[in-house]
Amino acid sequence: MTKLKQKLKYYLPPIVLDKLINLKVYKDFLKYKKLVSKNNELKNIHKGKRCFILGSGTSIEDEDLKPLKNEIVFALNNFYVHKDFAEIISGDMPKYYMTAPIHPPQTEQEWKKWFYDMEQNIPFNTNMLFGLNGNHVNIKYIFDKYQLFTNHKINWYYSGIRFNKNAFSENFMDITKPIYGCQTVSLYALMMAIYMGFKEIYLLGMDHNYLLYDREADMRMYDNAIHQHDELKRTFGDDFYTEEFLRQYDIFIKYKSFSKINKDFLVFNTSSISLLRVFPKIKLKEVLK
Repeated sequence: MTKLKQKLKYYLPPIVLDKLINLKVYKDFLKYKKLVSKNNELKNIHKGKRCFILGSGTSIEDEDLKPLKNEIVFALNNFYVHKDFAEIISGDMPKYYMTAPIHPPQTEQEWKKWFYDMEQNIPFNTNMLFGLNGNHVNIKYIFDKYQLFTNHKINWYYSGIRFNKNAFSENFMDITKPIYGCQTVSLYALMMAIYMGFKEIYLLGMDHNYLLYDREADMRMYDNAIHQHDELKRTFGDDFYTEEFLRQYDIFIKYKSFSKINKDFLVFNTSSISLLRVFPKIKLKEVLK
């Protein structure tokens, strides 16, 4: 962030800063407007049904996920490395794979390698949901430059709207327009599931307990990922365990706001070990039996 941006951040009233940032988001969005408007086809496409959103928290290792082959599933970010991913994704029910918009500290080559590896492991009939933002090197840029995911069906969404809990609006959850910028892909998946009309939404592997671990390799169901080499250290330096408290607050307040926009859906946390207490807890076995 430049010195000018830092000054704006600290000296402008929050409401003025939000408006300035949102204006820039809309300006950058215009080049992708036609692409993102195609999400109209997803509106209420699964009205009244249920889905499962699969994260990468370590608790997911304790679950038998094979029965999800027969359910509508959203697999997130690096989930394709899960040992049962091929079976889960192979069922006849619709399967979605979703990633968040990309950003530093990862380099273009790191993102390229990760998306290439992802492409090799995801069947062509999987519905891909990729996030865009105002960064020059975003996912669309990488796909166009290196000819990735040319045979998959892709829906794009665009994020970056500033979130203010006192001025929350479900208009910024309309996937055909710029939506709220979020700190975790599970929030984008929740917005997508709500937009698609699901009645019941079950979260798995949403542990939100990074603070309990000393090593980044222990924080997720996998030891390492192509795009996450020392990610937390490169992003936060030695301040991670301080910044994480604020980050989790921002995440939880969004979860709570998103889930209360109407009474047409219910969200449950089926993660066996989780600090996410925003939603009712229920065991996966109870849901599937």
